[in-house]
Amino acid sequence: MRLSDKVALVTGAGSGMGAAIAQGYLKEGAKVVFADINKESAEKIALESGVSDEMWLAAYINVGKLDDVKRCIEETIQRFGKLDILVANAGITIRKPFLELTEEDYDRVMQVNAKGVFLCSQEAARVMSQNGGGSIIHISSTTSVLAEPNTVEYGASKGAVASMTRHMALDLGGYNIRVNAIAPGTIRTQLTMNRLSDHAVMEKESGLTMLNRVGETDDIVGPAVFLASNESSFITGSHIFVDGGFSVK
Repeated sequence: MRLSDKVALVTGAGSGMGAAIAQGYLKEGAKVVFADINKESAEKIALESGVSDEMWLAAYINVGKLDDVKRCIEETIQRFGKLDILVANAGITIRKPFLELTEEDYDRVMQVNAKGVFLCSQEAARVMSQNGGGSIIHISSTTSVLAEPNTVEYGASKGAVASMTRHMALDLGGYNIRVNAIAPGTIRTQLTMNRLSDHAVMEKESGLTMLNRVGETDDIVGPAVFLASNESSFITGSHIFVDGGFSVK
C-alpha cells in the first residue's frame, strides 16, 4: 500500500472526482477525511468504501470560508494527529455565454475554485510545515490553458489554480511541501452529467481526445495516488494533464 501511515484531506469528497480519490486513498492505506459542503454525501461515500470508520472521517467544509477551513483541519488533527496530504478538489461551474454572466456568478465560482484552493492550501501548509512536509494536490482543468465555450469564469478560476500551484511550490519547497496540480479533461461526473447525456455532445467530446472517449473518475485516482506518494518525491510545481490527449491533439 503506497499511502500507509499517511493522513489525507480531500475536499469535495461527497461526489465525483473527490469521492473517487478519497476512496482510492483508503485502498492505498491512508486515513482519509472526506470533506464536503454536504457532509451527509461525504459520509455516504465513505461508508460505501467498506473500510472501517477508524480509517476515515466525514467532515463539513465550505472551502471559501476561512473559519470553516480552519475548523475542518482542526478536526483532522484531533482525529488523526497529523496531515500529510491535501487534495483541493472542491469546485463548481456555471456554463453561461460570457455576455450573460453576472458579477454574482463570477464571484461565486472564484470563491470556491480559486479562493478555496488558496485557503485550504495555506492552512494545510501551516500544519505540514511544522511536521516535516507533505503533498498538496490541486485539481485544475484543461480550461486553465485552453479556451472552451461558455466557461470564462471557470477558466479564469482554473488558470488561477495553475498559477498558484507554481508559486506555492516555490514558496513551500523549503518546508519539504510539494505542490502539484492535475488538469482533467472532460470527466463524467455530476457536474457534466446533464451535458454528456446528450448523445451528440458525448460523441463530440469523445472525438476530441486521442482515446475516443471521455474520462471517468477512476482515471484521476492513479495520478492522485502517485502525487501523494513517495514515488513522486522529486516532483513539485507540475501541472499534469489527464485528458486523453485532448490538450495536444
